[in-house]
Amino acid sequence: MQAIIFANRNGNELAPLNSHYCPALLPVGNKPVMEFTLEDLVDAQIDKVRIVISAQSTQIEKLVGNGEKWGLEVEYFLSREQEDVSSILPRLSLNADEAILLARADILRSPCIKSFVEFSKQMSDSHIIAKLANQNAGLMMLPGAKLFTKELNWPITSNNASNDDQQSITQILHGDCYVLDSLQNYMDANQALASATLSGVNPKGRYFSSASKEQGFYIGAKTKSASLTMHNAWGVIGKNTWIDESVDMQQSIVVGKNCLIEKSCSLKNCLILDNSYVGQGLNVADTIISKDLLIKPESCGHLALVDASIISENRQVVNAKQKAKRVTAIDKLQALALFSIGLLLAPLLLLISFITNPKQPVVKEAIFIKGAKKTSHRWNISALFIARLPQLYWVISGKLALFGASPFEQKITSPNLLQHVEKPSLLGLYGPLQLVIDVQAPTEERQLIEAEFLCMNQRHKYWLLAAKSLRVKAIQTDTDKDSATHEKAAKSAINQ
Repeated sequence: MQAIIFANRNGNELAPLNSHYCPALLPVGNKPVMEFTLEDLVDAQIDKVRIVISAQSTQIEKLVGNGEKWGLEVEYFLSREQEDVSSILPRLSLNADEAILLARADILRSPCIKSFVEFSKQMSDSHIIAKLANQNAGLMMLPGAKLFTKELNWPITSNNASNDDQQSITQILHGDCYVLDSLQNYMDANQALASATLSGVNPKGRYFSSASKEQGFYIGAKTKSASLTMHNAWGVIGKNTWIDESVDMQQSIVVGKNCLIEKSCSLKNCLILDNSYVGQGLNVADTIISKDLLIKPESCGHLALVDASIISENRQVVNAKQKAKRVTAIDKLQALALFSIGLLLAPLLLLISFITNPKQPVVKEAIFIKGAKKTSHRWNISALFIARLPQLYWVISGKLALFGASPFEQKITSPNLLQHVEKPSLLGLYGPLQLVIDVQAPTEERQLIEAEFLCMNQRHKYWLLAAKSLRVKAIQTDTDKDSATHEKAAKSAINQ
């Protein structure tokens, strides 16, 4: 049996937190919410999954990969942000009679998919409404639900069956449900998991008791803090996190991975997300901290702090990322070889440029490197792989990788897109946008294509892309010739 899960939500209702996370990857108790759904699918013996993604495709594909971690077979399908389910399903070429589970990936549920699937299979022609904690659980089963898929669109609404609707049956599922449609609901979900009261779900980490008689802490690997028995608090602390011995913790505390909490801080009912630094002496309560953001979920108020001594991104993590972005020696050697060939061919390429574009044989282009705008030049010929040979200077000098995200379009290549890409060299001279994608394509489509390409792991994909770019140009040249011939014939016919 297969499932289609939707992770194409933009998360605007969670602003400003959506600038750091897409909704399906929001950590709840230091585990992305999407993982809870994947684990529930495995428990229901569903082994084939299609994930509908949009602008956050890179982050999601990095987390899930091919699904091997969970024993799943995973495929990805690109869509527009929050595109209606009814528009997506026809493009998936589904078997109209096949039992297929539809589920949202950005809702935190107690394990319930197995129960829902078993019940739905007994009434395959009916629309089964999944109710969990008196809320829409974001679950549907085809083919019975084919006329009701709007109930799975975001923003998700209550799916109550009308008295006249004889095809709908409500199934009451047991457990808890957090739709994560507000900052407060997201905070509540973390506090429920921190206190181990989320039905059917256990926090990650090794358990340690605290001064709280009934609750304690779940601690990740390589984490350091003072004796937890001194704190009247409970919660979850992620791996590779350091909390000074003088920090006072009270009530519900969730701290992500790779965090640093300095001395004399006081934390009460706090959620501190991954890679965050909390400076000395900070006193916060009922607050979400994510890198440079300090958020009050109850009022939705927030501050983006510029003083790194108060809160900021953990600098150790930043330095590790910067080291990972160095251009490799292999890239430089390959670029040097291609650049040498380009020098030998320079007179010929200059002649071709003059013949095809006598007014502008050389094109000036802007390159955006670490936010700075620089000027580069290339030949004005249609085969962009060859035209960009002079720009290999930037690879040889270590400013760009040979292959990677586009450095020519600042609005496409953003830090949010690149920070989750595994490849050490993020900006590259060659890539899909640099070589084969039509410059007239919509920005959203270009973002999705680049994100999907960057997430592919095969190294040979780059040279295949280069070969494809040359082949595409050859085909376009032939097409232009045919078009010119047809146009000439048409004009002749008109004159006659």
